[in-house]
Amino acid sequence: MCVIVSARIPNPNEDPTLADKEAILASLNIKAMQFDDTLGFYPLRQTGGTVSPLGSPLSFQKKGARFGTNVPMITELVNDSNVQFLDQDDDDDPDTELYLTQPFACGTAFAISVLDSLMSTTYFNDSALTLIRTLVTGGATPEMELILAEGAGLRGGYSTPETLNNRDRCRISQLALQDRPFEGITTGSSYGQMFSTALKKHGQLCIGLYRLHDQAAIDSNKRYVITNPPAELRLLLSDYVYVLEQFDPGLEYEPRKNFL
Repeated sequence: MCVIVSARIPNPNEDPTLADKEAILASLNIKAMQFDDTLGFYPLRQTGGTVSPLGSPLSFQKKGARFGTNVPMITELVNDSNVQFLDQDDDDDPDTELYLTQPFACGTAFAISVLDSLMSTTYFNDSALTLIRTLVTGGATPEMELILAEGAGLRGGYSTPETLNNRDRCRISQLALQDRPFEGITTGSSYGQMFSTALKKHGQLCIGLYRLHDQAAIDSNKRYVITNPPAELRLLLSDYVYVLEQFDPGLEYEPRKNFL
């Protein structure tokens, strides 16, 4: 993750549009970069392979992202309206609210005003801080962070009917159709066929698709969400599907006999 922090202090005598010029230019320059397709040296976990002078095995692998647009990045902004300059291909109205813009919705832009809103919300509602911590850290409490910092770690307890019932819940997951998660579902299959197969055979409830915006472009990585698509919609190999599935994969799904 590449984080671009704005070091500018808001100045009332300065044009607000120029307050984030360094952060915006840095973000656009990274997106325009093209990295060489050279190979890097990484340790091998398997036996065999070329051995380095120090005796550790080596392997030749790609170094990572080849284009700057594939680098995960978030940019901090002082002025909310400057979010329109982060994405040159975005056709949003300049007067659009920050939370409705594409960079903010995609998680590539963050404004200082968001922290101000969170501070005021926390002042009037103490539970807001707990909710924010749960969304960011997954529910870790200060007590748990202290225990983990001391190196105690987490130890599994005894399994009781009460603890097993707590695991009997669902979670949301994103599955790639190119990995063939559902038998018989390929390119050209309908969303209705996938919905029935996932529900009957895997106990998973499909709720939407995550589809590429431009299928023809090779380097395209922009996607959009299709919530509750029609049953006749044809699937593409590049699609991702959002499903609700069993939280604990160790609990085996047993289809009901009277299920229609």
